[in-house]
Amino acid sequence: MLHLARVRLLRQSLLLLRSELRQELRDLELVLTSTFFTLVVLGMFYLSFAALEKKHTLPAVPGLLWLTVAFVGTITLTRAFDREREADTLRALLAAPVERLAIYVAKAGSTLLVLLVCCALLVPGLASMFPAGQVFWDMPLETAALVVLGCLGYVAIGTLFAAGLAGGGGKNMLLAVILYPVTTPVLMFALVTTRALLDKNPNLPSYLGQMAALDVILLGVGALLFEPVLVGAAPARSAQAARQHRREALRAAGRQEPR
Repeated sequence: MLHLARVRLLRQSLLLLRSELRQELRDLELVLTSTFFTLVVLGMFYLSFAALEKKHTLPAVPGLLWLTVAFVGTITLTRAFDREREADTLRALLAAPVERLAIYVAKAGSTLLVLLVCCALLVPGLASMFPAGQVFWDMPLETAALVVLGCLGYVAIGTLFAAGLAGGGGKNMLLAVILYPVTTPVLMFALVTTRALLDKNPNLPSYLGQMAALDVILLGVGALLFEPVLVGAAPARSAQAARQHRREALRAAGRQEPR
């Protein structure tokens, strides 16, 4: 029975993820916006820091990497539930015979893929522009593991808060304000690990192992809290839609809404 439940969850997650990716590939809104932002930020970094010596760029490269990931992640997460919010289909999604955890996996997976696409431009760009970033070329497997683990931790907690603020169109700005404080521990840990990578610290596997453990904890917390957070966000939207529908009906009938 447990095996069947896991298979069903995996199948539903893949179906929802495929749907998310199909919609994104149809208009490429998030991918184009995020990649263009990444290229602009890379150009600004190069104009600002290219003249510095290697010893001065060494402490800057980790900050440049994860600062860009934080900004791109905010752009992506603020749009994570926009389709459901704009079409008012959040209640329909919750009423569908789909595991809530599958929704979390699909949303987090699509966001993670967008972040990784941007990092596929960002990391080689930093490695090419700054001498300190040459380590990214020298240690590609460790660099890939670092990027995936850092982005995964950011997405795990960010998707949870995006779901909590999915009930109103004016809450995207609030998400951008909340997201940075709650993701700061993940970003700081990723920054310290990146510095260890650039220094070729022999304890780098230990840093990566600790990042993986942190990701497991954040994914567990996100999976555990996602359903009550998402279900709690839906009624606010439903009540707001009901009030708006009532106003329109009264206006069409030529009456004023009672105070």
